[in-house]
Amino acid sequence: MTYRQYLLLTLSLTWIANSLPAHIPAKRMTISHIGHPRSFDVVDYHRHGFTPAPHAVKTYRDICSHDAECLLPVQCPAHVHDDSLMKCKTLLGRVGICCSSGQNHTGFQLLLNEKGRGHQLVHVDFQVLGDVTRRSRIELSELHLREMRILTNSRAALVPLGTASYGHFRNSRLHNVHDLIDVMNVANRAIEIALATRAFKDRKGITNQQLEYGMICQDLRPTPLGAACPSPPMCPPVAPHFRKIDGSCNNINNPSWGAPLTPYSRLLPPLYHDGIWTPRISEDQGQPLSSPRLISTTLFSDEDIPNSEYTLMLMQYGQFLSHDITQSLDTSFANGSAISCCSEDGSEEIPHEFRHFACFPIIIPRKDPFFGTYKQGCMNFVRSVLAPRSDCTLGYAQQMNKVSHYIDGSAIYGSSADQTRALRSFDNGKLKVFDDFGRQLLPLSEDPEACLTTEQGSACFTAGDTRTNQMVSLTVLHTLFMREHNRIANELAQINPHWGDERIFLEARKIVTAELQVITYNEYLPTLLDSYSYDYDQRVEPSVINEFASAVFRFGHSMVDGILKIYGKRKLEAAIDIPEIMFHPARLRKQEFYDQMLTTMTTDSIQDVDNAMSDALTKYMFRAGNPFGVDLAAINIQRGRDHGLRPYNDYRELVGQERIKSFEEFGPELSARLRSVYASVDDVDLWVGGLLEPKYGDSVLGLTFRDIIAEQFSRLKKGDKYFFEHDPTINPGYFIPEQLVELRKVALSRIICDNRDGILLVRQAPNAFRKPGLPGNEYVDCTSPALPHMNLLYWQD
Repeated sequence: MTYRQYLLLTLSLTWIANSLPAHIPAKRMTISHIGHPRSFDVVDYHRHGFTPAPHAVKTYRDICSHDAECLLPVQCPAHVHDDSLMKCKTLLGRVGICCSSGQNHTGFQLLLNEKGRGHQLVHVDFQVLGDVTRRSRIELSELHLREMRILTNSRAALVPLGTASYGHFRNSRLHNVHDLIDVMNVANRAIEIALATRAFKDRKGITNQQLEYGMICQDLRPTPLGAACPSPPMCPPVAPHFRKIDGSCNNINNPSWGAPLTPYSRLLPPLYHDGIWTPRISEDQGQPLSSPRLISTTLFSDEDIPNSEYTLMLMQYGQFLSHDITQSLDTSFANGSAISCCSEDGSEEIPHEFRHFACFPIIIPRKDPFFGTYKQGCMNFVRSVLAPRSDCTLGYAQQMNKVSHYIDGSAIYGSSADQTRALRSFDNGKLKVFDDFGRQLLPLSEDPEACLTTEQGSACFTAGDTRTNQMVSLTVLHTLFMREHNRIANELAQINPHWGDERIFLEARKIVTAELQVITYNEYLPTLLDSYSYDYDQRVEPSVINEFASAVFRFGHSMVDGILKIYGKRKLEAAIDIPEIMFHPARLRKQEFYDQMLTTMTTDSIQDVDNAMSDALTKYMFRAGNPFGVDLAAINIQRGRDHGLRPYNDYRELVGQERIKSFEEFGPELSARLRSVYASVDDVDLWVGGLLEPKYGDSVLGLTFRDIIAEQFSRLKKGDKYFFEHDPTINPGYFIPEQLVELRKVALSRIICDNRDGILLVRQAPNAFRKPGLPGNEYVDCTSPALPHMNLLYWQD
């Protein structure tokens, strides 16, 4: 058997046809492999893995032309509203469209269609561009002067330390002053281009639709605005064996794809009121949308609806994974201080003329059932930092992703060389630790504002992500993977004593990254999805999708139980309110707590994904000892509007569902409540509509969220040259077949057993995301062969 035959066989046996009925035999599929057809068998292991989705599956060739593929609408967003396109059926039987533009939502064919409807391509006159450039720079200077005046003259302009709003800001804190400077430089360039776009729109009478579809076609690089465009990173002529820490140079033709400080991609063009950055208004009445806090109190309530199949680890790993690939930042003052958009007592918003341009406060109704008690009328909210458009053209604003977009362990190692150096011990490839009387914990943070309190004995930790201390259960996962890296580094040093620190570190990081990818695609995603795309395609942009980061992947907030139960030896020892352990992870210094937390996370149930949400998140989030916190549901809704996400109905259509035409389609109970806060079904926010959607099959999600998540993780695999399974023709740091076999043994339960303290935790169910005791997921001892070890001897030189 050749290497390629072996690789294809093992791949096809690993990624499984979950959604195919058990009686359907294995099918042959043809998948595009860098321009060349390639086939593999799909084996039906019902509900144990992924179905290869029809991302590149050409079916019904007699229907689609030779240059088109039959794809689901979500995979061809440029043509969603084009009724002239021929419908087809994908291999798995879902209705698709004959697509020739792929992921690009401003595909050329769409532009031609829109041109026929009166939306002309816009060519930029250089003299006009010079004028708007001067105007935009004057406006940018005025914004900076206004910011300085606000910061100097108004004490109310700063968010006070110790408040819930500061706790929310703490979530987007930067590592250091160098990070701040880098982010500010990029953000200022993005604002300059946004201001220039507004000036150009006013000058030339550009329509919002022309902006949405990217019809201003001038490359700005040779123009006076070219200095505001991002410079591509310098890449070596030969791709390095190990992926770069910052994710750059992954794609030879687009070296910036997936790197930090670059914009999110989009499934659909944003919907801004002015086509550029002003948040949308009601489609029906042309009035501002209802307050997100009013929507939260009307639609979301604290109900205990546990899911009997999945554990809290599903929620917590999802957050850890989210932090590995996404981080939006709140705009701050130039010195890094938190911007306040509300009066000092929180009773009202600061008037427009006296507040920062990035303010977008959430109005709290006077009769709010909770915050009204404390006379709160304003919840602080600051708009996300922008990044220049990757195509270097005039157009709508794009939000910045602070971290690497890839599943590459950046939450463990950081997204820059400086962050990684600060976390390394430079001793046999290991990461730094805090030795707490023989127990290895994360190194202590030197940032006095990283946690609520840092007095002696009150530990606050540091890792590759600034959100490490947000919840103690999240800190536990950071600790787990720090220990896993060091465990692997120790083994590699023993079997390869001639390796130096650098080689051991890079090899251990490469293995841990592969473990994250195996857990994500082989254990985590099958609980959410039943479709999956396979193969590398250098045309695929791996960047995180804005809709995914700003709404869809926030479904996990509905899973959170407001109370964390801590067990001792077979009995409940404590019940902790979630807000009490936010940015207060010092309990990890208690000798038994780490094992207790891992036990709780792999035993207790998540809450079902629905419109029930714990008061811990809607009333007390980040409360930091205050009588009230902030409302995460309201923040999620406002963040979607900040990022220009289109209404829920547009995304229903994107995944091939019919648009909701009346509130009654949501059911009798919800219809009245929705009507009271939305003027039209076409106003419903994506995050709200997705949570209200009925579950799709056995998934914990509705179809809209499920398909968008499937598309996102398809891109993260297909667009990542270094994805662990890609072969030597693609991946410069490929794993040999024997190593792949070992990596596929990886399970989160095995990693837990290998890195526990062993004080209380001695057994695990094989699948950490499923409830112990379910058929096939009974408890086994940590030494059991049911939890196989990865044999690192295959990494011996």
